[in-house]
Amino acid sequence: MPPRIIVIDNHTTSREFLTATLSAAGWQFSGFDYAGFSLAVLEQDRPDLIILDFNLPNVGVGWGLLQLLKMVDEVVNIPILIISTAFQVSTELRNYLFTRNIGTVSQPLDLDTFLTRVHITLALASQSEVLLRDGRTLPVLVVEDSEELRDALTVILELEGYRVVAVDNGLAALDRVYLANHSLILLDLAMPVMDGIAFLRAYGQQLRPHTPVVILSAQEDIIMADLPAFVLEVLRKPFEIDALLRIVAKYAQPGTTNAIDTSNATY
Repeated sequence: MPPRIIVIDNHTTSREFLTATLSAAGWQFSGFDYAGFSLAVLEQDRPDLIILDFNLPNVGVGWGLLQLLKMVDEVVNIPILIISTAFQVSTELRNYLFTRNIGTVSQPLDLDTFLTRVHITLALASQSEVLLRDGRTLPVLVVEDSEELRDALTVILELEGYRVVAVDNGLAALDRVYLANHSLILLDLAMPVMDGIAFLRAYGQQLRPHTPVVILSAQEDIIMADLPAFVLEVLRKPFEIDALLRIVAKYAQPGTTNAIDTSNATY
């Protein structure tokens, strides 16, 4: 039986073009807009591939659906191919998506390239049993001034099932930790307004237990003994996403506040 493909695209002309192209290539297909699509469709049809349009007024709608698709056990292993005219992602995010059977292709489409990507996505998915994690619901605070990296980390962690709060400097992070608890803080050091070291000093003055902190930095001269006790690890930039995810999974355990009582510590 030929592979079955579902196309989710809000633009009628684009959707009809894609479905006609897939039909001519010998694949079975169904086409939906965002409003007409539901998870029940996947549970009933069990497609081999989902083609997802990101050309929406609000691209966040596309990311929201992508996250949903990768958090439902019944459909989590279905590969996805994202199509967009303006799909700009960092290398870290693109590599991460690739490991999770999520491909990307830009419009306007080159027909041969598009069909090749469909073939490759289907082939890789058939050889892989990698699924996204579920049950990771505790908030992680990302403190990073690079918008590209901050956005990439937010998307990756949310696709892994974590809730994420992201800010671009230490002062904003200090406001966040006053307002709510977090399971883990991922902290850059070189930032405007308030850098990471100044944040650690200010955060260390709080009397309540502290959330574990993992430093993400390219600095080579960081000495753990000079840092507060609630700083548990340093991950050097540039880092592998898998290494980051292992650290997040190590400290951001579901169902616990994961706070460290350092009220008697000195630093």
